[in-house]
Amino acid sequence: MVLPGDIRQRKRTRRFRRVVIGYELILPAVIAAVVFLYGPMIVSGYWSFTEFHGIGAAKWVGLDNYKEILGDSQFLHSLRNTTLFVVLGQGSGPIFGLASAILLNRSMRLRGLFRAAYFLPVMVSLVVAATIWKIMLNDNGIVNEVLSFLHLPTTQWLDNPSTALPAIVVTSVWQGFGFETVIFLAALQAVSADLYDAALVDGANAWARFRYITLPALRPTIIFVYVIGIIGTFQIYDQIFVMSNGTGGPLDSTRSVVFDLVERFQQLKLGEASAVAYILLVILATLSFLQLKLFERRV
Repeated sequence: MVLPGDIRQRKRTRRFRRVVIGYELILPAVIAAVVFLYGPMIVSGYWSFTEFHGIGAAKWVGLDNYKEILGDSQFLHSLRNTTLFVVLGQGSGPIFGLASAILLNRSMRLRGLFRAAYFLPVMVSLVVAATIWKIMLNDNGIVNEVLSFLHLPTTQWLDNPSTALPAIVVTSVWQGFGFETVIFLAALQAVSADLYDAALVDGANAWARFRYITLPALRPTIIFVYVIGIIGTFQIYDQIFVMSNGTGGPLDSTRSVVFDLVERFQQLKLGEASAVAYILLVILATLSFLQLKLFERRV
């Protein structure tokens, strides 16, 4: 005779076995995250409050590293450059991505080919893309050759402090807006065609349909694109390193926060470098939180 308690025990055993299998499957990923992500973050957080050069014991200095960095004119200059890069890049890249997605969402011949062409730069390595544009922006590169053919003024794009950063922004936008195109295109295809048909029956023009149907439907996608985009552009380093020959020049006009961070690590100022990393983390977390709160308020 099987008692009710035995039945409950067997059920608990079966549930436990199912749960254990799930934990066994995710355990490698959890261990990798702890060892290679959360562990180094905790160690770096500790270093940010110390004076540490990689040799000997770390000396606790409290908030001195943060005070030093926030009062460092070179770091503040790097932060201004990075902020300008984010404003220019995110002020144009998602807009181009949305515009190209709207065009590709229409019925047209060779639509698949155009989609692949827009997304192709995303698959190109950042270093390769930066090298290509560096060649194109040389004094005798194709950009100046085209401008000369059109009788327009030319310049040394990457050697001029006023044009070096915008030139790198163009490279970054060209390399990345295909990703935004694909994301927006997927969201557009999820919008019901019945809404547009009803709007047409009501006499809504193209702008009204875009404003009252497309934009509201894309709001979650827009916030996703900007959150991911701002995080990515604040971490800009590869393109700047390649296109400025590893100097952040000319005259530090392209020097970014991550460039400043890497330079401090190379100088074995591990405490200061860790503090820069956490300042960047706070900036990104704050901006992401504000964007998400703005999205929640408007939904």
